Amino acid sequence: MATAQELAQNIGKTALLQVAGSALCFEVEIVDARQRYGNLDYKVKPVMGEGEAWHQADGMKVNP
Repeated sequence: MATAQELAQNIGKTALLQVAGSALCFEVEIVDARQRYGNLDYKVKPVMGEGEAWHQADGMKVNP
């Protein structure tokens, strides 16, 4: 299980989120993180647009 510090390391960074089953990718900002059933999830919001949603981290490429 990840520590709070490990979960927080990407909060505030941007990432590319790929929509499952398509070539569509868009930039999001990571606003929160959680570990759920052994998977890392990020709560993200689009850089341009509205809303927030939880997504599995393995479907994203976090920018350095």
